[in-house]
Formats: sequence, structure tokens, C-alpha cells
Amino acid sequence: MVTSGNDVMIDDYDPEFYDLTFGDKKDDIPFYIHQAKEAGGKVLEVACGSGRVYLELLKEGVDAYGLDTSGKMLDALKAKAKVLKLQPHVRLADMRDFEMEHKFSLITIPARSFLHNLTIDDQLNTLKSCRKHLNTNGKLALNFFYPNRDVITNTYRKEISQSLDTKDGQIELISKSYFVDEPNQVIEFTFTWMKSNRILSRFKSRLSLIYKREFELLLRLAGFKRWQVYGGFDYQPLESYKQEMVWIIEN
Repeated sequence: MVTSGNDVMIDDYDPEFYDLTFGDKKDDIPFYIHQAKEAGGKVLEVACGSGRVYLELLKEGVDAYGLDTSGKMLDALKAKAKVLKLQPHVRLADMRDFEMEHKFSLITIPARSFLHNLTIDDQLNTLKSCRKHLNTNGKLALNFFYPNRDVITNTYRKEISQSLDTKDGQIELISKSYFVDEPNQVIEFTFTWMKSNRILSRFKSRLSLIYKREFELLLRLAGFKRWQVYGGFDYQPLESYKQEMVWIIEN
């Protein structure tokens, strides 16, 4: 997670509720494990959070490093790693201007985290920071959703409720998305976790929507010359705005 273009800090997830909501997501993990093993060298995960993907790389013997702007999320990652008897190499850093001692065969930005860059400058600085830290033949792999007109039309500005099972019983998650800056494609989303009409935790953040051609222009401006975009983590062709955009970018 990063600060917005005007340096207003994005609210920090509570790791417990983040893991409760997203911790069981597995569809992207085989893709990132495959890319890491194929790279055959050091791997850096940008915005590694509480370790949902990162710890799976460590379990597979990948020489993986990580960075995130949330100390609470990194603390949660380290606690999990200790239980699993794994040795993480993670640090507090901003994806737009990080400095690492190593160069990497692969850099990843999973879980749509690139969209936290709200301005063109932020987007380009992140891509340039990644490119600077790639080996000569290194790759950058990341994913984010294609702006879906059906979702925008049917769900934006509407509260969506779902039940989550916990060891202490069910809680309610209320989510909402809406545009706060339509010309610049910036949306704000909120998550509120509640039990018995009492708020347990709340998270609010902003994302900048990015289209395929727009991202290709950003890649060119950042100095990349070769890339492939797929429609999902199973390497299918990108044919619909309903598919996830999955990018593999060569240095």
C-alpha cells in the first residue's frame, strides 16, 4: 500500500480482518510460484502485505524478498513465518522509490496492488523502480482487473453485504465502491466489518483504474519493450473486460 499522489496516507488494513477476508484466495498462487521457479534466481514481491503469496514462495524454496509500506502487515507476515519455521527477508518500503541491495530475476506485484498508484507519476515511478532492480533478462509479473462496465454500472455506490465465518461466529462485511475522481479514473472503496451492529474494523482506500492500452503506454514510457498480457492466471488470451489482466513484462 502506498500514499496517494497528494501524500494523504491510505488507511492501513488490520491484518486479522485482511486475512479473514482475503487469506483464502488461492487462484493466483500457482501462477506466481511457477513464474518464481522459472526465473531461477532472487525474487522480489512488491506490496507483500501479510504474506498470502510471499509465504507460499518461501515454502517452495524460492529465494524471495518482500517490501510493503505497512508495518502491521509485515509484523503479521513475520509471525506466520515463525510458526512455519521460515526465514523472511522483508522490509518497509514504498513501491515508487524503493532501494534494494540486490537485483532480481523476477519482481511481482500481486493482488492488484499496482492500482494503489493514483497518478501517472506514481505509476511510472513504480515501474521504473522495478525495472532498475531487474537483472538483464529479468521479468516483472503483476495482475489487476480490467475496468468492468457491468460492475461500475450495477454495484458502484451500493453497499454489498456478505457473511464471514470466524472462530467466534459469523460477522458481516459491508463493502462499497464509488468514483471520487471520474476524469482521472480514481475510485474509493471501503470495507467495514461488523458484529451485532458494532464496527469491528474499517478500511478505506483508493485505486486508479487502468485500461490495457493505457498500461502499455506506461510500460513504454518506463523503458520496457516486450510484454505479454493474459486473460487470467491460466495463460488464456485476453478477450473480454470480464477477465483479469495478468502481465509478464521483460526487462
